[in-house]
Amino acid sequence: MTNIFPSNATTTSAKENIAIQVFGNRIFSDQSLYEYVIEFLLVFSSPKEIEPECGTMRFHSDDSDKYRYWVQPRIGLRRFIFYDRAKRDARIKCDEQAYKDICRLIEGKVGVNSDKEKATDIMYAIQDLLHGYSAVLKNRSWTAQSLLPIAPELIFPEAMLNKKGRVKILDASDTYGIEKDFDFDRHNFMARGGEVYYLHLLQGLRRYPEYRERLETLLDHLLTSKSKNFSSIANWIQSLWEVDQGLEPKALMVEKRLGFIPKTGYIDCVRYSLEELITFLSNEMHPIMRIELLSVGIVLHIMRMLCTRSKEFLGLDARLPWIIDMRASNGSKTVMRLAAESFKRTEEMMVKAINKRTYEFLEENIEGSAQSPFDHFAKAKKHTLNMFRRLGKEMQLVIPLRGGMERFSLSEQLVRFLVLSIVAPGQKMQFDTFLRRLFENYGIVIGPEQFGATVANGDFDPALTNSFVANANAFQDFLKNAGFLRELSDATAIVVNPYEGVKLT
Repeated sequence: MTNIFPSNATTTSAKENIAIQVFGNRIFSDQSLYEYVIEFLLVFSSPKEIEPECGTMRFHSDDSDKYRYWVQPRIGLRRFIFYDRAKRDARIKCDEQAYKDICRLIEGKVGVNSDKEKATDIMYAIQDLLHGYSAVLKNRSWTAQSLLPIAPELIFPEAMLNKKGRVKILDASDTYGIEKDFDFDRHNFMARGGEVYYLHLLQGLRRYPEYRERLETLLDHLLTSKSKNFSSIANWIQSLWEVDQGLEPKALMVEKRLGFIPKTGYIDCVRYSLEELITFLSNEMHPIMRIELLSVGIVLHIMRMLCTRSKEFLGLDARLPWIIDMRASNGSKTVMRLAAESFKRTEEMMVKAINKRTYEFLEENIEGSAQSPFDHFAKAKKHTLNMFRRLGKEMQLVIPLRGGMERFSLSEQLVRFLVLSIVAPGQKMQFDTFLRRLFENYGIVIGPEQFGATVANGDFDPALTNSFVANANAFQDFLKNAGFLRELSDATAIVVNPYEGVKLT
């Protein structure tokens, strides 16, 4: 593969993977909503060189020849937080002992007047505090669980258990084996979806360098402005463990290499991604709410990227709209039907893109492939179309959760992100202008004017335009109930962003 960004990236993973060849390395079906934002922030916050502070809280520089980053796994801290409550399908002696040892260390440091019971209570209180910010647990091993990224030190890379190797670690003096004998490159859950988004923004910053400083400053603010206490606790626990075990932090660092994205696949939407992310991060709000909305927003951006790439790969003149059903109580079923048709067409577009590349690939490999055309297609469909549908339903961009008549809609979380990423803090925008911006940025169709624009492309019957009046009114009511709309008169309403802007020092 040559038409990729970065141009010198390793493409071995794309050899027989149609989804990677079309959409980049890689969007993966098993990655959860929070893991996209966690992985993105992991890349951003990590050193870009082996030296611990080199390139942290920055995007890769323009002259980077190898797109690498180094992560600090912090296995000791992670074990302390998750080990005792996570799925344990195999009792591994070295990890059992290491968990007991770190608990003992912490108890020894927080002991009050030699009161062992009180020291134990404090140790568990610290553990409960950190575990209370869990983002991804499910039925996973302790090494595959994650916290909300509320501080740089609490963003963990994936570390899959090497069970056979770890069972053999019997000598407690093998401290580096206990901490390093994990698979850090399997990409099962930290599957590179966050890396794809990082590369999308990095490519955009090459084209629009004027956004770099502001975006880096805001992402730094996101991770550090309210995290001092959490960072102190995390560093104290990890340092306590490393000193006790005689571990050198630099020797524990793991090198990771970024994947790649199609060179031209996401260019058409990259400026929207940069501007929306900067506007959203400029809002001063509770840090947990900010992370929750950002996790939804990043996946929304990735879903837009998938549609943008499918359109570009197929050479389509116009993008397909996302017709939104706001479920107006006094509306007809016309909008519901058109929203379902819109979702169906979007899925069909992605299927056509996968199909096209499947047959191109088979023609390029006339000597044969290890897999049948159906196998290639099914694998690509799982990690693109099925993922698009699953995450869409999780965010309620696609409804219903179960049953037929699947169609586009909007949840309160999505509406909050859309308002806060399009309307600057403390600013306002006419309702009709906001609807036009949604259409321009995403292809979102809510009102009659936007539906009329899709009719102009010959996609739908113009006689149905009036059906969207009630739909727009329902959206207006939705915004009002969420605190984002003011009515100035019967004919005029404005969308407002009530948040203050962040104060950067």
